[in-house]
Amino acid sequence: MPEQWEHKDLYREIVTNLLEGVMVIGMNGKITMLNPAAEQILGLSQEDIGNSFINVFLTREGTDDFSEAILDTIYEKGKVSNLPVDYVLEGETRNLSLTTSYIRNAGEKSVVVVMEDVTELNELRDAQTALDKIRKLNQEYEKAKDEAVRANEAKSLFLSNMSHEIRTPINAVLGMNEMILRECADKQILSYAANIRSSGKTLLFLINDILDMSKIESGKMEIVRVEYEPENMMMDLWNVIFLRAQEKGLSIRFSLDETLPRVLYGDDVRIKQIVTNLLTNAVKYTPQGGIEMTAAYERAEDGMIRLIISVKDTGMGIRKEDMGKLFESFQRLDEEKNRNIEGTGLGMNITMSLLKLMDGDMKVESEYGKGSVFTVTIPQRIVCDEPTGDFESIRKRREETLSKKQQSFEAPEARVLVVDDNSMNLTVFQSLLKRTKMQITTADSGKRCLELVKQEPYHIIFMDHMMPEMDGIETLHEMQKLSDYPNAATPVIVLTANALSGAREGYLKEGFVDFLTKPIDGDLLEETVQKYLPDTLVKRTEGEEESGEEALQIDQEKFLTYDISVENGLAFAKGDLDMYLELARLFVKDRGKQDVMRQLLEEENLKDYAILVHGLKGNARTLGADRLADMAFEHEKESKAGNAVYADSHFEELLGVWEHTLTGFEKLLNDCGKGETDQYGAVAAGDGETVKLSESDLETVALLLDDFETQKAIEQLKDWIQKPLEQPMYERIKNVLTALEDEFDEDKAIELLREKGGEDNGH
Repeated sequence: MPEQWEHKDLYREIVTNLLEGVMVIGMNGKITMLNPAAEQILGLSQEDIGNSFINVFLTREGTDDFSEAILDTIYEKGKVSNLPVDYVLEGETRNLSLTTSYIRNAGEKSVVVVMEDVTELNELRDAQTALDKIRKLNQEYEKAKDEAVRANEAKSLFLSNMSHEIRTPINAVLGMNEMILRECADKQILSYAANIRSSGKTLLFLINDILDMSKIESGKMEIVRVEYEPENMMMDLWNVIFLRAQEKGLSIRFSLDETLPRVLYGDDVRIKQIVTNLLTNAVKYTPQGGIEMTAAYERAEDGMIRLIISVKDTGMGIRKEDMGKLFESFQRLDEEKNRNIEGTGLGMNITMSLLKLMDGDMKVESEYGKGSVFTVTIPQRIVCDEPTGDFESIRKRREETLSKKQQSFEAPEARVLVVDDNSMNLTVFQSLLKRTKMQITTADSGKRCLELVKQEPYHIIFMDHMMPEMDGIETLHEMQKLSDYPNAATPVIVLTANALSGAREGYLKEGFVDFLTKPIDGDLLEETVQKYLPDTLVKRTEGEEESGEEALQIDQEKFLTYDISVENGLAFAKGDLDMYLELARLFVKDRGKQDVMRQLLEEENLKDYAILVHGLKGNARTLGADRLADMAFEHEKESKAGNAVYADSHFEELLGVWEHTLTGFEKLLNDCGKGETDQYGAVAAGDGETVKLSESDLETVALLLDDFETQKAIEQLKDWIQKPLEQPMYERIKNVLTALEDEFDEDKAIELLREKGGEDNGH
């Protein structure tokens, strides 16, 4: 018996310490035992039940499922195993798992109820189930997102490729059409051709919008921040919109906060794109009245401002219900009313995307039928806080630039060497300084420069940076390696289009004493020359005014249709019309470089291609052909980055714009009586008498060039060409003069002079 009692104690100890609740109930329904775990689960104690029967507490609210399972077992209807039931305790529903069975003790049968609170376990299971569902939904979302991204990329790639594919034949059509406009005399055909050009340009504008949208959606649109002057941006915008507004009979007014900082840092190209879109929309949707653009600003912290540009029109306005559609792709507001207005419906979407990239925003106020006001705000950094001045004063100053030409000094004894592979740049340099009477020597390569600096001392050397074979920095370093040569102490100034912050310090580190940016500013060039010339060589002179009447007689608005701002070009030429026309003539003559560039692309020679488009960019900018300059700049950037695909796919587009611009310059030259004529003018021989030149005569000039006596050689050649010569000799000398005066290529001139086959009959 003692052993049985020991077993009973052991069993009781085990039951007492079980985590599961255990309840023992007699077949008469009386509770005989309740372990601590059961007490906690049920919210009862041994004292609570006493000699109570199970139905005393099983009749409480919320115990129905629990009581049913137990009573079924007591009445021997069936046992349960892991039966889930709900049990309400203190107003909170708990999830229990019940298992019932029978035991016999001293012949008495009893029901044993084992219970487990699985509420938290169920909650975890529910949470896990929810988490699994979330994971599944996330996977489905990511899959859908990837598919959407791929679809969007495919769409953007398709639009981009198709735009390029369409652009190539369109440019060919427009190019051939330009030939019709130039060569055809039939007025009706010319009228048709003019319509083709207008429609073709419109189509290209639409394609450009699609390409911009594709760039934005693919994340390839970049914001390129540079230092710029707001007054120049305003003048560019004026030139873009003035003619369009005038053609519709609309008034146009620009105003500029005269305290706006003179130099800012930001992406002026994209700002111009945004405002140009607002201005062109204003013109398109304004049948009568006028347009007003204002530029103001608010100061911010850390040297920043918020540039605020508003465009106000008296046009059709926008309905309130249409405001939400304003910035959606391919949306046209009031479609039926505006069906004749050209455009893709992408402009405002692109504008908003560009503003977002520059942390800017836009506000729109509009009254249907009365007009709209679009206001953009763009953060910009202040570079120079001097005030810009009001817009009308800026315009007046530009006009004065065209009508005045001042000469600040003369230095006839000064010797200057300028090195540049671009003949037009050399002409610009010489022309800007021609009235200073300085002795200017030119070199078209780094190699030629090294030959010259060994022979003759110069007071200043100006060196272009980007040149083929040996660039400006490499040439300077080679000069520094020379010993016992007459230019060891000569200041060398770099000529470059790199005006980015830090560029000056970089060039000074390489050994240059200063730098000038291209296009060269005539006033700044004179200031720089005076700064580095010895004072003993400089003779101060009084400024002289010229009437400028000839410059003002040009119908400048006519040439805006060819993307040429004569006003900007004349500003670079310091108002000198003759100089500007000469540069235009050289630019037209440079058409042959198109074939060279095409050949370089076929050979995948991107390095030399980049140099040529760099030169094209500078020449176009100097002449006021900013659209061509901007396009050439894109080619320069991409080719320097090794992007042959871009250069190949955009080359025909570049040629199309180039040809369009050349057509404008040809018309300009013809209008001014400077068209393609023989600039040297062959002299007719009387009674068949001609002056005979021998090969030894030509060798004399070649020797002058060998000795770097270029000016003397030119004077001798010009003296001969004014005499009656036989046609072959005349052509030969003319070609030599062209090589010297237009191309600055002494080597080519020497080669032409020493060609076999000249006259050898004395004179």
